[in-house]
Amino acid sequence: MRIPLSHLKAALAAACTFMLAACMPGTIATTVGTGYVYEQKQDQKYKHDVERAVDQYQQDHANSPCQHGEDRIMEPAIKIIKEHRLTGIKEVIERLDTIYKDQSLSDQVRAGALYNMAVLESRRKSPNKAKARDHFKQLYAQFPGEYRCIFEESEWRDQMIEKQLLLPGETVDSFLEDARRDAERRRAQ
Repeated sequence: MRIPLSHLKAALAAACTFMLAACMPGTIATTVGTGYVYEQKQDQKYKHDVERAVDQYQQDHANSPCQHGEDRIMEPAIKIIKEHRLTGIKEVIERLDTIYKDQSLSDQVRAGALYNMAVLESRRKSPNKAKARDHFKQLYAQFPGEYRCIFEESEWRDQMIEKQLLLPGETVDSFLEDARRDAERRRAQ
């Protein structure tokens, strides 16, 4: 007895359908579980990276000429950055920018916001040195009574400039000369 080819195809299709239907719940659960584990590992890695960056900042600033804690880390900002891997740094910078632009706040508060934006831009995973440089120059020109300790001539200052702000081919001296000219231009405006 011969079975028509169309019946054979239908039987094969039905068998495959039943096999896939039986496997799908397990496959979906495995995929979801794997994705969850991966996401958890990414979060842990990110938090570890943030901790390492904070530790590095504290080591760098252990020899800072700032004697009154002006250059200390803003703990609430670090908490937001740690907890919100995808949006944290953007959220913190936006909040700091809002504070900086609020003319009703004291110069000390606004200068602190500008300083912290500069630090975050220079130390984030993919640093934006151009923004960091601009923020530091703005801080120097706009708030002459604030954060002077980080601008004082010292070996520490030069090391931080070299580590965080120099562009390829630039030297500390050329950076400082450019910053001096830019500060004069900003003051004249």
